[in-house]
Amino acid sequence: MKMGRNLFVAVTALLVVVIIAISAVTLAQGPRNSAVELIHRSGSSAEVNDLYEGNTTIPFYDGIPQNTYMPDDFTEDKGVIEYVGPEKTYVGINVNEKKGDIDWQQVKDTVDYAMIRVGHREYMRGRIIADSKFEQNIQGAIDAGLPVGVYFYSQAVSDAEAEAEASFVLEHIRDYSMTYPVAFYWEYKLKDDGSQDENSRTVRCNGDQVTGFIDAFCGKIKSAGYTPCYYADKSMAYNRLDLSRLSNYDLWYAEYRPAPSFFYDFKIWQYTKEGEVPGISEKVPVNISFKTYKP
Repeated sequence: MKMGRNLFVAVTALLVVVIIAISAVTLAQGPRNSAVELIHRSGSSAEVNDLYEGNTTIPFYDGIPQNTYMPDDFTEDKGVIEYVGPEKTYVGINVNEKKGDIDWQQVKDTVDYAMIRVGHREYMRGRIIADSKFEQNIQGAIDAGLPVGVYFYSQAVSDAEAEAEASFVLEHIRDYSMTYPVAFYWEYKLKDDGSQDENSRTVRCNGDQVTGFIDAFCGKIKSAGYTPCYYADKSMAYNRLDLSRLSNYDLWYAEYRPAPSFFYDFKIWQYTKEGEVPGISEKVPVNISFKTYKP
């Protein structure tokens, strides 16, 4: 019994020492400055510590603003995330025809703005299809007093197709006042297991090409006098895109976490696709805009 008691005391003492050591290191490091902290830069890449993914290597770009939001700037309650930091922010949703008939008078009591889909390109045949509820949704939101922006869901495989999509959008929004951006929403078509759909027309597109599609679309939108932006998640932004070629356009960033953990700056953060908003029968993506957009 005495030997067992001595072993227990020794183990307990060792654990206390370990806990004290870990605490000392943590205190020495101080609080996190952001959700993604730079550890070391080496040429065109950098090692960072991501709040959720730990140490990882990412592309490093000179001259691109970095994300300065801290994890404590966000609170979560029942799936609803609120920014509680010092900046003014705005809550928005993005909708398409699949969300059914929307009661925009109800919606305006919950959100500050809406991003309305203008249309999409088919992922196999490649035809441009107008969203069947675009006019109903954009007029309903405007009549309810909500500022709006729009987006196009692209499956472009060339710069020319991306420019054609921009022309399609410009034609459809010319009679409406845009406060929020005109966004390019391009992503690979995925199967249920997360792999790329080999039947998709975009399956052979590489990151350099996709960067070009974004630039082609957003450049045409900007030349027409609107504010362009592009949509990307962490994997797309780090592993595919050349952000140095897109620095003139706002990033609409998607990450479904309690706080955004992306090294570079973004203007809109989509934090869920499962938001519940009175006036909409289906679940919708919810976004936080960190920029005050003006018409």
